[in-house]
Amino acid sequence: MSLTTILCQVEPGDAAMLDAAVATPFALAEAHGAQLTALVFGVEAEHTIAAEEQAAAMVRTAAERRGIPCETRSRSSFAYGVGDVFADHLRVSDLGVVVTRAGGGAVQRLMLGAAIFDSGRPVLVVQQQHPLEVMPARVVIAWDATPACVRAVHGAMPFIRRAAETLVVTVTDDKELRAGQSGIELTHLLARHGATARFTAVPRAGGGVPEAVLGAAPGGPGQMLVMGAVRHAPLHNIVFGSATQELFDRGPRLPTLVAA
Repeated sequence: MSLTTILCQVEPGDAAMLDAAVATPFALAEAHGAQLTALVFGVEAEHTIAAEEQAAAMVRTAAERRGIPCETRSRSSFAYGVGDVFADHLRVSDLGVVVTRAGGGAVQRLMLGAAIFDSGRPVLVVQQQHPLEVMPARVVIAWDATPACVRAVHGAMPFIRRAAETLVVTVTDDKELRAGQSGIELTHLLARHGATARFTAVPRAGGGVPEAVLGAAPGGPGQMLVMGAVRHAPLHNIVFGSATQELFDRGPRLPTLVAA
């Protein structure tokens, strides 16, 4: 898989706000020679059509300066929620980028949920204050052999091939894996795709899965987490915890590529 078309949503605002919204999509489009589609409409607040058109023009101008093919689109139909509009466009893109903001609230969660669970495509989730402006040197895969995780790994292949290292991490006391589902076999597959990959197994040790996975990786910038997203019943989340629910509640600790 290669990245030819990247989708993002841009909230109209001042120049600083627009720069923060497009920092990651611009970097990805440049690195992969991809077309960028920017949906320019308000999610967190109502904006006039004039404000949205002005923001769209600013995004196109900034993309042109950097030599990035960029198309802007408005919210095409008010018959659907903003999450539905994003998911609809994402189905005909290779990768979606969702930039989360501190205190984004319920609408941001709806956008993220629709992007992940309703599009069928991989989604890169990044914090606005920590954009992904250089391609990750290390990719960390939270491997649990679920179909969602398999799809996330496939969606992350353009990053895995470019990374200096890919670390496959299995949390040993989280899910019971059958023979043949070991992350060791995944490293062999990734190596055949040209990646430099290694495997490690770590205990959950009473903490959450993200803590265990990221604790197995050397710290510092230049990392990307890859994981599957699964919907659980609320009681499951309360008793066992959920890496997916934590992503929705706390936002990504580092750029996180997810698929469902």
